Amino acid sequence: MKKKVFLIFITYIWAKTLFGLAVHPFATTRQIIRRPVLFPIVFSPMLALLTFFITGRIAAFLISVYGLKREVIAMFLSTTLISTLLWQALLLYLLGNFIVASWKNNRN
Repeated sequence: MKKKVFLIFITYIWAKTLFGLAVHPFATTRQIIRRPVLFPIVFSPMLALLTFFITGRIAAFLISVYGLKREVIAMFLSTTLISTLLWQALLLYLLGNFIVASWKNNRN
């Protein structure tokens, strides 16, 4: 398989699974347990937060904002942080539950 085609395939699978985690996390997490190669996708919200913070620090270094704009930006960033952390916690909780459940089923 050519590198371009493989990159497009990986991007498609990653985006499809990430969309599934956003829309219906329960069913998609169950599918991820069946295909362990997809485990890193569960940690995509943390990767997005890391990228978000790095971009924010670079932007804060380059641009100074004061007044009402600063408060709006702070509200947006804090809302994004809290919602992404809660989404990541939900995904980790579901992943842990499914791993324990599959481990108990295999043991019996």
